[in-house]
Amino acid sequence: MTIDYKIRLASSGDAPAVTRLFRQSYPDLLPRDYDAALLRAALPLITTAQPALLTSGTYYVAESDTGEIVGAGGWTDISPSRGVARAGEGHMRHVAVHPGHLRRGIARAILARAETSARGFGLERLKCLSTLTAERFYASVGFQRLGVIDLTLAPGVHFPAVQMERVLA
Repeated sequence: MTIDYKIRLASSGDAPAVTRLFRQSYPDLLPRDYDAALLRAALPLITTAQPALLTSGTYYVAESDTGEIVGAGGWTDISPSRGVARAGEGHMRHVAVHPGHLRRGIARAILARAETSARGFGLERLKCLSTLTAERFYASVGFQRLGVIDLTLAPGVHFPAVQMERVLA
């Protein structure tokens, strides 16, 4: 089955649909790389759309021809782990695709839109903190692995993530 979708800027009104997307995607995809106890603690912390991202002007959604949000993601100049990024550097943020729509080019289309936007802002590189599950996807689109870190999501909740980077052409 193919779907038609368009990539558009997210807005604050997309918060319920993007939250629903995260709550469908992450619990379905992450268990192959993270244990159940960690996911019970982490999922409530990472499955809510962030208003600042939705209104950043650099965060996108993939909307199907029926109006369903089937993907989301974008970039900011704020690092999710360290605050303001270095000059010329941005960070891919909260990329997700509905599990029923994987491997249809949605994440690649969102990433391409984000990269075009980042270049337009004069960025030279994009970094990301990938889940262990998404590392292969990011590598397939040119991101290089820098190492694994533990993100502290809350006291006692440490979530392994892969630091990655892509130089923009």
